[in-house]
Amino acid sequence: MAHKPQKKSAVLAKVQEEMALQLTRSGAPEEVHLFLMRDWVRLLTGIYLAHGNQNSDWKAGWETAHALLWSLAPKRGLEESSALLRMLPTLLSRLHAGCNALGMPLSGRDALFERMAMLHAAVAREGLQTGANVAGAMPGENESSPESDLRNLNAPDLPTTATHVPLPKLKLGDRVAFGGGDAKRLRFLTWISPMGGMYLFADEQGLDAVTLTHAHLAAKFQAGEASLLPTP
Repeated sequence: MAHKPQKKSAVLAKVQEEMALQLTRSGAPEEVHLFLMRDWVRLLTGIYLAHGNQNSDWKAGWETAHALLWSLAPKRGLEESSALLRMLPTLLSRLHAGCNALGMPLSGRDALFERMAMLHAAVAREGLQTGANVAGAMPGENESSPESDLRNLNAPDLPTTATHVPLPKLKLGDRVAFGGGDAKRLRFLTWISPMGGMYLFADEQGLDAVTLTHAHLAAKFQAGEASLLPTP
């Protein structure tokens, strides 16, 4: 069926309606809810107006939204947590590409991605802990815990679309500069998870701390938003 031109306002309203259905009872954090409803729907609307709903970018846009929601769902052990960590580089790459297409300012984008990194780190950590608890539980235990609707989503299979720059070799005490220009912030690496999936950085006083997953930290190095400083 040929793609028929439509008014932008009508398409935007339809995309917002579909996104709202995705978010209903999802339990998605407020920042992610706002990002998808305010920003990502604009990207999808632009794709539809230019190419219709049979275009690969349209499909990829919705796959990315679905993957983002799944990535924030509670994980039920090592297998799901590992799937999350494997998927994050591609997911973050797609989200960064979409933000670039939207012309989102780096300052607001960085705050959003830092928040998502903290959420992803918490989800992965809790999933690993849940797996350990379930492994040692008696039959019938842990079966009545409440579930988020997001938990029932299948793990998305996102095709890798970009080559990712590996992390530099990091060790405790390394200095990393985040951001750029006047907004550049110096942080020290104070903790690496045993599996190497999460990194904790803090300022010199140990007060302003941030936890980043391996994937999100790699994305920051790839985008030039993080740089390893030489040892003084």
